[in-house]
Amino acid sequence: MHQTLQRGNLDLTETEYFEIIEGKTAALTSCCCRLGALYAGADLELVERLANYGRLLGLAFQVADDLLDLVGREDKAGKTLGTDLEQQKLTLPLIHMLTTLPADDRAALRKVLSNGQPKRAAVAAGLKQTGAVEYARERAETLAAEAAAELDGLPPSEFRDVLRMMTQWAVQRET
Repeated sequence: MHQTLQRGNLDLTETEYFEIIEGKTAALTSCCCRLGALYAGADLELVERLANYGRLLGLAFQVADDLLDLVGREDKAGKTLGTDLEQQKLTLPLIHMLTTLPADDRAALRKVLSNGQPKRAAVAAGLKQTGAVEYARERAETLAAEAAAELDGLPPSEFRDVLRMMTQWAVQRET
């Protein structure tokens, strides 16, 4: 709901963006990890570590997914891309781009974004000029690394290996 209410808000901040994804993807992934740990009979410290792993994994996944929506290839991604732009949802790369572009370029791009039918090609130059793709990718990779670090206290097992691989998969999907 929060994200839907923010559609078209070209002044959305990075903090507000992270609050939105914290309340959807991160919360869901955290809950799944928490419940799995509880079901397995883990002690409370491990339950909290796995819940935090899930939260960080969800954040990393969502940032990477939002990036994929902007610069991915549909034949590789396996889904329709550009929907965030069409629905006027500001994501991390767009927020970074809008906050770092020179004023004239920012005004022109804000006009394109608010006209109701923005295209991925229309924002490509701004993304490149501001390094927004790299910025978002780095944030996703940092979150994934933080998630993987939550697994360090687990004993070696194939299950821990799968959870660690998920942190890599979340941010390295095809673009």
